[in-house]
Order: sequence, then structure tokens, then C-alpha cells
Amino acid sequence: METSPKDLSDLSDNDLVDEATACRLIGGSSTPIHRSTLWRGINAGRYPKPLKISASTNRWRVSELAAVVEKAAAAREEAA
Repeated sequence: METSPKDLSDLSDNDLVDEATACRLIGGSSTPIHRSTLWRGINAGRYPKPLKISASTNRWRVSELAAVVEKAAAAREEAA
């Protein structure tokens, strides 16, 4: 089984990450979102769909996940 990177700051925008790392990038290293929350967000259009690498392998682009976090931060600032 593949392990997630320990230090998310080592990732570049073009890196592809697994489900566990995608949850950490959206929710934070210490309090990642649950995988069910990730998939509900994908189905609702809040989070990007994964790239299907093989029949059982999904990956997300770091840049797309970072854009989700930035969009949420911008919406929070607009609401304030």
C-alpha cells in the first residue's frame, strides 16, 4: 500500500496525490476531512474529480486541491 507524504510542503502543484493526501490537503494535516466527505464534495461539485489512473487508482492534482482551499478562503473573506 502506498503511503502519503509526511510533509505536504514538499509537494509541487503538478504532483498527483492519493485519496488520503487529498483529504489532508483540503482539511489540514492534523484534521483531514474524512474520505466520505471528499466523495460527497466531489458528487456535489465542491471538490475536483480525480484522475482515473487505473481501474482501482485515483489521483488528484495538488493545484486543483489548493484552488479549492483558496476558493473557500476567498468566500470566507467576502462574507466577513
